[in-house]
Amino acid sequence: MKQEYSLCVKVAGVKIRFTSDMEVDICNLQILFKHHLTHDCGPEGTFHPVEIKTAFQPDIPNDARQVWEGLYHGIAGHRREHLDTVKKYISADCNTEYYLLKSGACITNDLKNGCTTCTLLNKRKLLSKLVRTNIGSAIILMIHTIMSYHRRYSLHAAAVVWNERAIIFTGKSGQGKSTLSTDLAAQGVGFLGDDIVFIYQENGQLRIASLLFDAKLYESSQQDKDYVDILIRYAGKRYDDAPLQAIACLEQTREGESTVEQTNDEDLLLHTFLQSANNIALQHDHEDWMTVCARVMELGRLYSFRFGDRKLLNAKILDRFYE
Repeated sequence: MKQEYSLCVKVAGVKIRFTSDMEVDICNLQILFKHHLTHDCGPEGTFHPVEIKTAFQPDIPNDARQVWEGLYHGIAGHRREHLDTVKKYISADCNTEYYLLKSGACITNDLKNGCTTCTLLNKRKLLSKLVRTNIGSAIILMIHTIMSYHRRYSLHAAAVVWNERAIIFTGKSGQGKSTLSTDLAAQGVGFLGDDIVFIYQENGQLRIASLLFDAKLYESSQQDKDYVDILIRYAGKRYDDAPLQAIACLEQTREGESTVEQTNDEDLLLHTFLQSANNIALQHDHEDWMTVCARVMELGRLYSFRFGDRKLLNAKILDRFYE
């Protein structure tokens, strides 16, 4: 009988229990989720189960139909290697969805029973030696689909906490989301994440939840990013979530003092929010997702943040999101 290894984490209020017959999977997940570990997931039915297994081909039935194909922002690699091609399939009875990655990994979500399977491919190398794909290549997409099932929607954005409320920084890669959020953390501002955060509704309130993976920063090289544990480096206060205060579209200028300006352009607000939504086609509950979009529009707090000289950055600039 094979030994089973397991790990429990809590992300955006959702408990997830990973199991695998390979200890390396659990070790990798333990490193990634070090700030989200929990010792007890509770009894069955109170957590989302994820089984990690290996196979020589994806477990997609012949009668499943492809409904979407596109790029997804993942975790592995630098220099845009983190953009992975994903194909989404739906079973004939519409109770199961499949996400096939370029690496051959396949994420299967049983929508009826609320459980997930991640199949990683074994590939033959040097005759009898087997080399299997790494769980890290699939983890962001897997978390996205699990969170979406529980009505937590991922945003490709950075977020900080100021005055106990969350401010989101959106923008294309290279505009400085990681740099700005971590520079603010160095000044004592609460840190929710530099790359992926979650938005959801609770008791009629929009909230932003953290994904506290290591931040990706250019430190030792301008070609490759380093992974930095921001909470440990700056001894920051841990935030799991906070109510949404504002959304800022980030533009890096590198000159002069940073500036903040509110805009009342509703079309720009919706476009900015949807651009950060990391592929709407992957959202599970479209009705709930559209309700979240409508609430964001009602909030109407869209700003432009021109990120100037880092040496002149002062956390007090965040007060402008409350004026």
